[in-house]
Amino acid sequence: MLTLNRTLRVRTLRLSASMLMLICGLIPAAAHAEDRSQPAFKIAGKATSLDDVYKQDQAAFYDLDKKRFEIIEKVAKEQYLEYFWQQKAKDSGKSVADARKAYEDKNIKLSEKEVKETLEKFKDHPSLAKLDKKDQERQVRDYLLERGRRELFDGIIEAGVKKGDLVIAVAEPEEPLFQVPVNSDDVMRFGPELNDTKPIGCKGDDCAITIIEYSEFQCPFCSRVQGDAKRILAEFKGKIRWAVRDFPLSFHDRARPAAVAAKCAGEQGKYWNMYATLFDNQRSLSDSDFKAYGEKIGLDKSKFEKCLANPAAVDGKIERNFQSGVALGVTGTPAFFINGRRLSGAMPYSEFKRVIDDELSGKKKKSKS
Repeated sequence: MLTLNRTLRVRTLRLSASMLMLICGLIPAAAHAEDRSQPAFKIAGKATSLDDVYKQDQAAFYDLDKKRFEIIEKVAKEQYLEYFWQQKAKDSGKSVADARKAYEDKNIKLSEKEVKETLEKFKDHPSLAKLDKKDQERQVRDYLLERGRRELFDGIIEAGVKKGDLVIAVAEPEEPLFQVPVNSDDVMRFGPELNDTKPIGCKGDDCAITIIEYSEFQCPFCSRVQGDAKRILAEFKGKIRWAVRDFPLSFHDRARPAAVAAKCAGEQGKYWNMYATLFDNQRSLSDSDFKAYGEKIGLDKSKFEKCLANPAAVDGKIERNFQSGVALGVTGTPAFFINGRRLSGAMPYSEFKRVIDDELSGKKKKSKS
């Protein structure tokens, strides 16, 4: 909950004629599985199939297909809700607005206990702290009513799907599974502590969960993930291994030097100590800062500074990391591959857990691309 005064509202979609034509035009094209053996283009008479093009950047094509599906799904759900209210109005002899209000009043229950508990929980939230008690209670009530409304609408849609009144004919795109094997350059962590660098409960491919992270030390979004990463490593300790690969972006001038510093620390078995220190000090990544951090984490000063001055060996590892990310379609940081399933951006703990739980339960059907 980012703010209590900007709660989720469901609005009936007002579609223009041109928008309706666009949506209707999309559905037939997407409703049937695409024959990817068909030519996408020809050069000097030699055909390249759609499948070959997809394989060039399967992540980008998946994102496009997923966005198309989400648009169609959103329109379908909103129009089903409109249909549902119209049916309620017809059955009750009331207007659509009155029928909807009556249904909401009957099915959304708000207790004083829930109001008080929520108010107590969020009383220090910035959007509440500045208000008097009466306005605080009003905002909390509004928030809880909107949440109840959203849950009610979700239930209506779910029931419509079960009854067969709502059928989304477009197949949800299949998530690609990337082949991201662990290699000798990878630095591995098996638990939440910086010294959890030896297998804990699992070893190698015996670990149920392998996470490969592409990140860089000047990326603010990479920094945001650190807390959730530690939480995941703690929760799934004994089942997980987490590797980090350097992906220094060209517009961050200190990202590659910082990666060198971390790799040089790794030469002395303290990669993760430097990793944590660099993320804790993202605004201070000068050469002199690196040397100070080396002393702080107990590195041999002479060896560390020699590595910083002559980074050819570790720089080769960084470049191999970067190129492996490019080959996988990584264009920004952070990017994560959880048993080959991609998550892009500063994903919250809940997203990591969702994918990991899927993997552990075996619910996710995977096809290798």
